[in-house]
Amino acid sequence: MGWVFDEDTRLEPTEPGRWKVEVSDRWNIGAAPNGGFLMSMLVRASAELSPHPHPLTVTAHFLGRTEPGAASVEAAVVKPGRSFSTVEASLVQDGRIRVRMLGTFGDLDRQSGPTRIVARRPDPGPELVSSSLNTAAVPFAERVELQMPPEQAAGALGTPTGIARMVGKARFADGRPPDLVSLALFADAFPPTVFQLGHYTWIPTIELTVHFRAKPAPGWLWCDFRTRFLIDGLMEEDGEIWDETGRPVALSRQLARVPG
Repeated sequence: MGWVFDEDTRLEPTEPGRWKVEVSDRWNIGAAPNGGFLMSMLVRASAELSPHPHPLTVTAHFLGRTEPGAASVEAAVVKPGRSFSTVEASLVQDGRIRVRMLGTFGDLDRQSGPTRIVARRPDPGPELVSSSLNTAAVPFAERVELQMPPEQAAGALGTPTGIARMVGKARFADGRPPDLVSLALFADAFPPTVFQLGHYTWIPTIELTVHFRAKPAPGWLWCDFRTRFLIDGLMEEDGEIWDETGRPVALSRQLARVPG
């Protein structure tokens, strides 16, 4: 039996540039599938069409709520190039586009040029606890293991810290190693940072961008998400994802709505 993530992001081709998918409820947050999980299906489809093997940047806009069940993925190469190619992909359900993504693909194995990193891998501290979210209400928590400092874990469950930040480690609960496709999932894996401000409500994603910087090594992913701007019910959430070797493997920025 294969990994659950691979089973649930499997694409069944129906015609060139079109696939049949089954949106599993095993990645739900409440009644809705996790947005990063939906993006991962689009990244996988885009990679199948792209002349270049690896995603470098993808931006998804969430146009409507996706329900567990039958759907389709459509993708097309917008612009093939020598170094980079651009691909557009959509998740369609009941005749409506629910998620639309634009991505640029390249070859991370052949990238070269100046490198300067002034950030460091986040240090969540020596004492970490596993997330204790109710898996009956949040099936996603059964698929992805999160470890956070005790005060941040408590903040996710009702005792806010007052600082809009979530830092910790993440991995697939069944032991599947992370890869580029799954980085879109991990960019949306932690509870919303505004939970730490006491905003315990559904926080729908409007747009999510992920920059892929390296193939992740097997093991834990070290993650840091923080919000500096919550204005008129719209929040940005900036993220860093590092692998076990200390390399930054992905950066993210999300725009989401915080209901009043």
